[in-house]
Parts: sequence; structure tokens; C-alpha cells
Amino acid sequence: MFRSLSARLFAILTVGLGAIQIVSFFGFIVFRGEEIKEQITRFLGADISFAYDFMRSLPREQRPEWLARLNQGFHYRFSLEPATGTIENVMPDDERLARLSAILKADLPPEAQLTFRLPPGVPASVRDKAIQTVLSIDDDERLVLHLFDPFSLPSEGALLGYLGVVLLAVTPFVWWAVRLATRPIDRMLGAVEQFGRNPNSPPVSESGPQELRQAARAVNAMRERILRHIEERTQILAAIAHDLQTPLTRLRLRAEALDGGAPREHIIRDVEYMAELVTEGLDYARSAHLTEKPSVIEVNQWLEGMVDDAQDAGATCRLAGQAAAPFSGALRALTRAMQNLIENALKFGSEAEIRIEDSADRLIIRVLDDGPGLDEALLQKVLDPFFRAELSRNRDTGGSGLGLSIARNIVRAHGGEIVLANRAGGGLQATVELPRRPPAR
Repeated sequence: MFRSLSARLFAILTVGLGAIQIVSFFGFIVFRGEEIKEQITRFLGADISFAYDFMRSLPREQRPEWLARLNQGFHYRFSLEPATGTIENVMPDDERLARLSAILKADLPPEAQLTFRLPPGVPASVRDKAIQTVLSIDDDERLVLHLFDPFSLPSEGALLGYLGVVLLAVTPFVWWAVRLATRPIDRMLGAVEQFGRNPNSPPVSESGPQELRQAARAVNAMRERILRHIEERTQILAAIAHDLQTPLTRLRLRAEALDGGAPREHIIRDVEYMAELVTEGLDYARSAHLTEKPSVIEVNQWLEGMVDDAQDAGATCRLAGQAAAPFSGALRALTRAMQNLIENALKFGSEAEIRIEDSADRLIIRVLDDGPGLDEALLQKVLDPFFRAELSRNRDTGGSGLGLSIARNIVRAHGGEIVLANRAGGGLQATVELPRRPPAR
């Protein structure tokens, strides 16, 4: 549930703030609760004194009308009753009632007779939640003050409501603070992921807190070492390819000078295959580190030209869909990638179809064939360098096992990806996904 760092920090801070609020609330109740209760009781005494004097100043018939306006409702209310019978004082030795009585009497005139009682039918065990204070207005009528739970702490519902309001108030700020703290990490992860797909992507920004700057410097140092390794590998392969081309050319010339026959043809074919391996190995190394500058590609004309080339060679190939806008990319490299995919489709199927699906954020090109397809376990492996599936896709059909790997490297250098999938009706589908904003190189 809380797998991301942002979610965990958000949960920790939210729970921590809730716990702090609960502890501080109860701490406030413990250390300042009595003082607050005394202040509230003093305000209550002033209200009672005013109500008592006001009721005494009114004629008896006007008292009920004005009494309704004096009721506060939430903590207490007033009522009138005839002054008949005696009032049994409730727990005169109760310390809390004694303190309450002293505070109330401080604001009342000396002639006021204040007593406490329980409502009729209420047992003494619940007196804390139902206390009545009775004041004699005159010989005929009494003023009754109904107190609602005067000695209790706030209810659980009130505490939960208070906590909920506090959390709702601070949650947006907590989330904003968490996102502000983790945004540099997200940017770093995005840059590292982009570098994994395209070595030519920009370095990680060395900004933010000190720990993140140190991590960014370490990642950038590793990035430079990897780039140097890729460049050295490309240079080594280029040197090997250059040095091998001369002896391979001499071998071919000497083989062609031999008398005709099967041995001569076998030697020539092996030399050609070795030369092809050398060339494709160099192309594979270069495909992971493109140096070609991007240009504006008219996608429709570009793919139509490749379809025409395939048809001129006698293959069945067609194009469906249209691109809404040009694409910015390395034209020669992307042409090599698409040619590899089209040749692969025509090699293992009788026909190929290219479908264009365009949108504002990405360009999708699908290459479909009607061949035998692939086992699900091989769909990812065939994209690995020098891997060739058995049976229908092996050396006898030609190829070095680098065509799809080169195509994937080129597409990844543009920030995209190649995905292989078997078609429902048979055959293979190669999907090229290219972002409309390729990474900077």
C-alpha cells in the first residue's frame, strides 16, 4: 500500500501529526483543564446572576416569554417551576459540587438560596450528567438551571471530529511538503531510467539537498564511465572491423582465383558471412551511441518509400494509416531500424504490412507479418544480440542475430521501445513506439 517513498513519508507525517494532536490535547486537558473549567463556571455564574436578577425584576406573567431568550441550549438551559415543597440537596459534601456552588454564589446576591438536586427519576449514579441548580425567585416561583454534564471531558465523537478537522486542514500542506522533498528524487530516477534507455540522454541535475547532490554526482560519474566504456568499445570494434576487412578482401580474391567447384563457393560464402558479421557487429556497437544529428522526417513519405522499395524487390508490402505531423529523429538510423523490421517480416512471412498510429505525444509504427510467429518465451530473447530462434529463424535463413538488436538500440536512442507480440490470427507484430519529443542528445 505504501510502496513509494512519497506515500510512506505522507503516512508517517500524517500519523505523527495526529498523534501529536491527541497527546497535546490530552496534555492540555490534564494541565489546564481545571483552570478552563473554572473560567467557564465563572462565566456561568455571571449568566445565572444576570438571569436571577432579571427574572426577579419582571412580573410573573412575563417571565416565561423572556426566559426562552436566556437559554443557551448547548451547555445549560433555564426553566421555571412553582415554589412548592422542599428541595433535597444532592451530595452537599461533594468537593466538585462545593467548588461549583462557591463560584456560582460569588455572583449571586446573599438572599439567593442555591441548592443542587437530581431531576425526578434520575439515580444518584448519573448525577454528573444531570445536575439541576435551583434558585428561589420569590415565595411563588423558582428558577431552575439545568446543567448538561458539567464535570465530563469531551466525548469520543468530539475528539474524533476535532482530530479529523485538524488532519483535513494539514493534509494538503503535508502532501505538498512531501512532494517538494521527493520531487528531486523523482527527477533523478527519471534521468537514470532515461539513461538506461538512451545513453545520449542529459546528465542528472545536481541540485536539491546535499545528499541528493552527492547521489547525483555519483550517478553522473558512473554515467561518464559507462559512456567512455561504450566509446572505447565502439572504437575497438571499428579498429577490428577495419583491420579484418583487408585480409577478408584478400581471402575473397584468392578464393575467386581458385578453380570452380564446391570448395571455392563454400570459401567465398564463408568469407562473405564473416564480412557481414564484422559489419553488423560494428553497426550494433554504433547503434547504442548515435552520433547522427536529428532532422525533420516526413513520416508518410519516408515509409511509403520503404514500401515501394520492398515492392520493387518483388515482395508484398503495404502501408496503412497516416502520420499527422513530421517526426524529429536520426533519419539514417531510423531507416536502418525499419528496414531490419520489414526484412525480418518478409523473411518469415509471405507479406508485410506497416500501420501508422499517430497522436500528440507519440508515434506508433507496427510491422506485421503472416509468418509462424514465435513462442512466448522467445519474444524478448530475440531482441538480444546474437540470439537466433531455432528452426525457422536460424543461420540457414541468413542473418547474424543482430538485426532486431540494432533496431531496438536505435529506437531506444530516440527514447522509444520495440515490443514484439504474436498476432491473434497468426504471425508476428513488431510495435515501434517513438515519443514525439525525443530525448536530447
